Amino acid sequence: MSSAGSRNAQRRSGPELDSCVRCGSCKAHCPSYRQEGTEGASARGRAVLLKQFLEGTLEPSALLDERIFTCILCGACNKLCPLGIDVTGAVYEGRRRLSAFNRRRKLLGFGMEFVLKRPSFSFRALQFLEGLNEVFPLHRIKPFGTLRQMGITVPDSGLREGESLFRVSRPKGRVAVFAGCTSNFLYPHLGKALIRSLNALRYEVVLPKGEVCCGAPLMGLGLTEDAAELAERNLHVFRRLKVEAVVGLCPTCVHFIKSEYRKLGGDGLGNALDVAQFFAGERLPEDSSTQGHRTASRIVYHDPCHSLNYLGVRAEPRQILRDRGIAVSEVERGCCGFGGAFRVLYPELSGSILEERREAYRSADMIVTSCPNCILQLRSGLKDKEVKHLIEIIEEGVKGNRHERGRQAGKQS
Repeated sequence: MSSAGSRNAQRRSGPELDSCVRCGSCKAHCPSYRQEGTEGASARGRAVLLKQFLEGTLEPSALLDERIFTCILCGACNKLCPLGIDVTGAVYEGRRRLSAFNRRRKLLGFGMEFVLKRPSFSFRALQFLEGLNEVFPLHRIKPFGTLRQMGITVPDSGLREGESLFRVSRPKGRVAVFAGCTSNFLYPHLGKALIRSLNALRYEVVLPKGEVCCGAPLMGLGLTEDAAELAERNLHVFRRLKVEAVVGLCPTCVHFIKSEYRKLGGDGLGNALDVAQFFAGERLPEDSSTQGHRTASRIVYHDPCHSLNYLGVRAEPRQILRDRGIAVSEVERGCCGFGGAFRVLYPELSGSILEERREAYRSADMIVTSCPNCILQLRSGLKDKEVKHLIEIIEEGVKGNRHERGRQAGKQS
C-alpha cells in the first residue's frame, strides 16, 4: 500500500458529524432501525456514538462494537441527510479503530483477507470443500452452513482463466469488465452474458488478468489498509487498459472502484459504470424474445442499496425493462439484508430485514435486480420466486433479436 493510501486510510474521522442537527431524516430507511426500533440501532444514534468515540470521549465496549457493526452500510442515511453528512464514512473509520476489538470478527477478517487476496487459490479450495461436503457434514460449520443455507453451489469453473480479449468485426469501441467475486466464482454465467451482450452491440471486451476483490468486504470489517492494498492492485490492472468504460456486474464493486478508491489511495476509475448505467445509454435492438415476461402477472425491480444510494441509479433499469416490453410493478423499496459479512456475522438481523422483502414481493412472479449479492440473498429467502440479474434480461433480448434477424434472412434467400 502506498504512503498516500495509508494517509488517506487514516483520515476517515468523520468531522462532518459536528454538523448533525439530530433531525432524524436518516432514520426513515435505516434497515437496522426498522427492525430493532432503538435509537442506538439508527443512523442518528450511531452518528452520536461515533462522534464521541472518534473524539476520544467514549471508550470501546461490546455494546459500541455491536452498534457500529450492525450498520449494513446501505448508504440510505447519506442520501437522506439534508446536510449531506457522510455517516457511512464515519462508520468505516469507527470500524477501522474497532477492528481488533472483537475476537470472532478478527478471525473472520483474517480468513477473508487471506481468501480475497488469493482469488484463484481460494476458488480451487472452495471447489475442493464443495466435494468434501458430500462426505463430511461441513454444513454444520460456519461459514459453510451459511453458504449451504443460501443454496450456493460452486461451479466447475470461474469466469476468468487469464486475460482475454473478445473481439468483434467493425468494433465501435472497447470496454473492460470488472466481474467481482460473486459473478466471477459463483455466477460466472452472468459475466458470460455481459460479454455476449457487449459483443452483440459491437464492443470488444477485455477481461483483464489480475483483478482481485474490490475491497468492500474488508473495508466493512474495518481492515482499511488491506482494502487499500486490493485497491492498488486493481488500479494497476485497469489503469493500463485503453478502454472507454469499465462495466461492472455488481454496484458495490462499481461504487468502490469509482469512488471509495479515491478515499483509499487518492485515485479511482472514473469510467466505471454499472450494467444499468452502461446499457441505458445504448440503443438496444427491439425483439420479441421477452414476450413471455410481458404476460407474467407481476414483475418487480429490486434496487440494490449501493446502486440507488451511492450510484444514483433508479430510472435506468426500469427504462431498459420497459424497452424490452416488460411492465414493472412498483413496491416500497428496501434493503435485502445481505451486506457482505453482515449476513455471516448477524444472520438473525439479516433474515428479519429480508423478511420485509418477502412481504413486499409476495405477489411478484419475477424479481429483477442488478446485484449478484442481492440475488444470493433473495433466492435464499424467496425460494418460490424467479430472481434474475438485469444482464440476463438484456442478453435474452439481444439473443432473441439475433435469432429473429437470422430467420428473416432465411426467408428472403
